[in-house]
Amino acid sequence: MKKKLMGLIGSYRKTGNSEIVAKAVARQMGDNWQLSLVRLPKLSVAPCRGCYACLIPGKTCMIEDDLAWLLEQIKQADAVIMAAPNYALGPVGIVKMISDRVLQAAHYFQAFQDISTAVVLTLGLEKYNGIAQTALCVQTASLGLNVVSVESFVGTHPGEVARAGSFDAKVEAIAEALIRPPADHEKQAGPGRCPRCFSDLFRPHADGDLECAICKSRARQNGPDLDFHYFDPEFTKEGQMKHMAWLLGKKEEYETIKDELKAIREKYRDGEWEKPGEES
Repeated sequence: MKKKLMGLIGSYRKTGNSEIVAKAVARQMGDNWQLSLVRLPKLSVAPCRGCYACLIPGKTCMIEDDLAWLLEQIKQADAVIMAAPNYALGPVGIVKMISDRVLQAAHYFQAFQDISTAVVLTLGLEKYNGIAQTALCVQTASLGLNVVSVESFVGTHPGEVARAGSFDAKVEAIAEALIRPPADHEKQAGPGRCPRCFSDLFRPHADGDLECAICKSRARQNGPDLDFHYFDPEFTKEGQMKHMAWLLGKKEEYETIKDELKAIREKYRDGEWEKPGEES
């Protein structure tokens, strides 16, 4: 039986650059793999309501849309490619809409952590990357998927990414990472990136280190290199499961203080809300 490669395509464009990269990787992976594609912008995905209902054991999300179906499709995959374009210095919004429903996806974390995933950003100009590649990594990993490869492909017009001289080498590297995924300590994040979450965003830390803006790992700058020496346990797989337990505890806490909170909220009930189709 062939293994299943799931291509999550964040672009509306038919046969656009994101789709082309996913198909090129699938071809490189060989005949033992079958590519299945989902065009994410075509799905109905509503905003999370922040009700925490899906945290309760035995309960499911009350929103009736396509996300539950999508999570089941991902669960059946042996590997995943998340390929999405860069819009306005960040990844296309549908990926954020999906990752905002992380609490619903939490029920899949145990299954998803074994699914090797490649994150692919397509963009017109490299200098306009902004936070796009790091954000796309974070939004993908927030679903519990095991990110093993991160790459960007530059090209404005549909198909243009395949004209680049580096296209074949990048495709081969992604395919190799998905077929033979590295262990966590063997992942190659690349220079200037956090080896745990692949972020390239850092803040100065009080002790003189550079701190990853995403997972709080810390590094000392050594010339052009970053020497990482601390990894915050909050952002391990175990730490994230503890965080989910903390959220469930907050849900239970609400029942004990809801009357007090209701009194606070009543003070702020007033307000004029504008709606489409209504005259001011």
